[in-house]
Amino acid sequence: MSTQPNNGRSQQTINRFFSVPTKLRASSESALQNGIVTSETANATNGNGSDHAPSSSYQQPKRSHFGTVNGNVENKLASVKLDRLKNFVNTPGKRAEVQEAEAVDDADRTAKRRKIAGNGRTGADILEARRRLSMISVQGGRSGEVHPPAVESEDRVSAEEDADEEESSTFSALRNRFGAEGDSEPPSSRGSRGSKGKASTAKPKKLTPMVQQYIDIKRQHMDTIIAFEVGYKFYFYGEDARVASRELNIVFIPGWMTIEEATSTNPTYEKFASSIVPIERIYFHTKRLTEKGYKVGIVRQLETAALKAAGSNRNTVFKRELAEVYTKGTIVDDFSKMGGMVGESQSSGFIFSMCEESFGNNQNVAIGIIALSPSTGQVIFEEFEDGFMRGELETRLLHIQPCEIVLIGDITKESEKVLKTVASHHKVSSENIRSERIDKPSVENARDQLTRFYGNKMQSWQSDDADKKIGDVLEYTQSLPASVIVCLSAMIEFLKEYKLEGIFELPSCFEDFKSRSHMILNGNTLSSLEIYRNQTDFTEKGSLFWALDQTRTRFGQRLLRKWVGNPLIDREQLELRIAAVEEVKESRSERWSTLVSLLAKLPDLENGLIRIHYGRCTRSELYVVLRAFDQVCSAFPTAGTERPWRSEIINECFALLPKMSFEISEFLSEFDHTAAQTNDKYHFFKDEDQYRDIQDEKLGILSVENELDTFIVEARKLLKKSYVKYSSWNGNDYLIELRNQELRTVPKNWVKVSGTKNVSRFHAPEVISLIRERDQRREALTIACEQSYKQFLIKISEKYQDFRNIVQALAKLDCLLSLVAVSKMPCYIKPTFVDEPCIKIEGGRHPMVEQLLLSSFVPNDINISSSGTHAMVITGPNMGGKSSFVRQTALIAIMGQIGCYVPAQSATLGVLDAVYTRMGAYDNIMAGESTFMVELHECSDIIRSATPRSLVLLDEVGRGTGPIDGVAIAHSVLSHFITDIRALTLFITHYPMLCSFANRHPKHVANYYMGYMERQTEDGETDIAFLYRAVPGIAHRSYGLNVARLADLPKSILNCAAEKSAELEKSLTATQRLNWALSARREITSENPNLEELLSLEEYL
Repeated sequence: MSTQPNNGRSQQTINRFFSVPTKLRASSESALQNGIVTSETANATNGNGSDHAPSSSYQQPKRSHFGTVNGNVENKLASVKLDRLKNFVNTPGKRAEVQEAEAVDDADRTAKRRKIAGNGRTGADILEARRRLSMISVQGGRSGEVHPPAVESEDRVSAEEDADEEESSTFSALRNRFGAEGDSEPPSSRGSRGSKGKASTAKPKKLTPMVQQYIDIKRQHMDTIIAFEVGYKFYFYGEDARVASRELNIVFIPGWMTIEEATSTNPTYEKFASSIVPIERIYFHTKRLTEKGYKVGIVRQLETAALKAAGSNRNTVFKRELAEVYTKGTIVDDFSKMGGMVGESQSSGFIFSMCEESFGNNQNVAIGIIALSPSTGQVIFEEFEDGFMRGELETRLLHIQPCEIVLIGDITKESEKVLKTVASHHKVSSENIRSERIDKPSVENARDQLTRFYGNKMQSWQSDDADKKIGDVLEYTQSLPASVIVCLSAMIEFLKEYKLEGIFELPSCFEDFKSRSHMILNGNTLSSLEIYRNQTDFTEKGSLFWALDQTRTRFGQRLLRKWVGNPLIDREQLELRIAAVEEVKESRSERWSTLVSLLAKLPDLENGLIRIHYGRCTRSELYVVLRAFDQVCSAFPTAGTERPWRSEIINECFALLPKMSFEISEFLSEFDHTAAQTNDKYHFFKDEDQYRDIQDEKLGILSVENELDTFIVEARKLLKKSYVKYSSWNGNDYLIELRNQELRTVPKNWVKVSGTKNVSRFHAPEVISLIRERDQRREALTIACEQSYKQFLIKISEKYQDFRNIVQALAKLDCLLSLVAVSKMPCYIKPTFVDEPCIKIEGGRHPMVEQLLLSSFVPNDINISSSGTHAMVITGPNMGGKSSFVRQTALIAIMGQIGCYVPAQSATLGVLDAVYTRMGAYDNIMAGESTFMVELHECSDIIRSATPRSLVLLDEVGRGTGPIDGVAIAHSVLSHFITDIRALTLFITHYPMLCSFANRHPKHVANYYMGYMERQTEDGETDIAFLYRAVPGIAHRSYGLNVARLADLPKSILNCAAEKSAELEKSLTATQRLNWALSARREITSENPNLEELLSLEEYL
């Protein structure tokens, strides 16, 4: 039988194979080996120019009777072609040309694909074709093997992949398809389970340079999800790919999952598992991963194809390094925050770091904290001592509400339990807190680290003014408490990985958590009174901050949040703030309408300013920020010289607004605004004489282009054709296009780039050299533009503090306008402040419940003071409104000290130093504490901290244990607050016997209960109507059966409970009467009978 037809077919196949581009050829052969055909690989192997999707059925190449695909002659021809291809690619200077050609092929295929998309093929058609193609498996593959879906050739490896890896895949594909010389079996059957004879032993595949480069980087950052830049895409490999696929809902391509699997001697796959995202979407996907608590690192290519082709390392893998690392707290490249305000307030973005020092066997510890917000530049510090319950730590966590926690050194179990409890609340509200541990330096090493850090900053800034600022910061930080210095040193090292350590260069950003002019609401108070979050779903809606937040800017919202959590305790400052609110409320000046309109249009200037300081601000963002500052200065040009307001707070804020007018105009005049809005780095600066590097590179590019223009004149003479000119095709410039009938005069050293049946396009060697030089200069120009822009940002950052003062003034005015908007609500009045600790409210209402209720809210009165009645014992039926009454009292007092009008008919308030609450029943299982234990711990903390100027809310103390011990503990606690601490106390109880304190201390204790009406229904049941009004007196019953009926307990259980309640009540009444009679007999028969005691016993019964 003749084999000539096979040989001819083989020759056609080889010629057709070598006619396709190198990279597409490798992709095509890889697809053929896997039994998968894409539109591009089908086109390449079929030799036609169609881009339509192939058929889902794939036919294997026909085999000859000798058992090989193409016969021995074909193998010899393939071997010759392989040798020629090796020699060609290994020729010096050819690798860069191959890469350039492949880049052209990629662009060509992209253009074709876009053309197809416009010819009637819908996205659904393409997706369906890909799905069907992905189901095709390799003939002779392992049983049950699932093959990865086909990806387009440009998704496998970009044109900037290293040349060594492409050669390896190309030659491997050729050998697998045509067979090595002398082989007698097709590649599909060699080594398979179903083949005859001995299976071949697979040798471990040598890792390509790029894969080895990835492994080296990943081993140094095992806790980080690595996004690896390859060409125009970012790849996630191994287990990182699985995480990215799951969290980002992107395609996962199976492969090696771990480094150990990749370096094993018998790997299952031949490459890493991967997931791919486009380069322009990397920040969007990074933000999504960090919000879920992951740490993400971005590995970037540091070389470009043009510069690499001209360098001595052109035949090596592209240089890459870990350029950026992000976590939830360190991602400041959130461009969405530059816009206006939408929806609820954003997360605070604080990173909370802490270290501890134990006191021997004592469970008390000294804690040092540093909390910083990289997105705003704020740094909070404090050292404090905390007890077994870690109440102080919990208070700071709830105030700061961090998104990330850094534990420095060893942390006690008690502290870790508090951290877990706070984190669990965030999980309920769909937020995750990321935690990390780092080493703890000694105090001496920490001080040395600070000295080196700030000393290096002085050397790098090289400015007398900057040296003074940095020196002041160094002196200030060295005076901080020892534990805070340890935290500061550790956080400087921690932030170096994220390139955010510059936040500690700003002296004005440091602030102590505790201030003598502010009240610190503890953790229980923040939770019980729902200051920041409600207790239902832990969201912002329904909280006090939600009720007061009418701000128009992000930075104003952040300042208001600070005001809400830190009410003023300095009466002078309080009077100034509420006077400012009153003046704005009554003012009719047009300045306020101008300010309101301006604030609504401002971006997040605080965030933009810190991004300028970090050097991460884009040109378009810089224009937006500077333009916004310019609008502020232009809106109030004379505010710096006028003081038209009675309030000094308002005058000082307006005076700061136009202060930087000249500097802002100077900065805006240095760059082209149109170029800035489009992020055009090459035409950004107006006067390029100040930036010589940019000017030199641009002149170099013009020189090259002039030489190219000169060459076309010479080319016309050489070709003897005056009509010859440059043309462009598929991204290639400076092509000389000739008709095919006129090619006899074309020099032999000219390179044909493309052609049609009518024309051919060429690159002359001189043009190729000049284009390469032009590209190199363009890359150098890009680097020069970036370096000059960085210097410009540093120049602006030197005025950081002046810009920040303007932002703070705008934020304060925004907060005042927010309080004015709340104060204008119906029936809100200005409170009167007095020196005596007191709360005298008429017609008070709950500020949040009133806004949420569809019906009207029942107002209540209260009158307590240190000189008169300073304790109220409150009883009443369940669900009667006791807790709401005491909460609204505390909230009105807090609102007043924030500087806001309050929901009441009248209010006279003394300045409180603290508000303490012990409300609700819950246990702390993680801490091994029962409900009653938690209750008593909280009472203990309040007893140690409360003063006569404090407001204390105690709800059902003693209910967590038996009635005898419960009454005894509640009696003792209430007695201590009445006689010893003398704090303003609201005591809710279901123990009527505690109401006897009103008889023992009639001047200081009053009994109140929540009003209700009792009536009998037709069924003989007792129905309760709640009046929700606090009235003097005692409620002797709690009417728990009414709540049971509302809870829809079965009728039989309710009847049984009613009978048992009547029985117990009758028995208890008889016992109480007997005890009263015995007590009365003792008093009467004594020498000095106590008449008041007898009267109190009679009233109690």
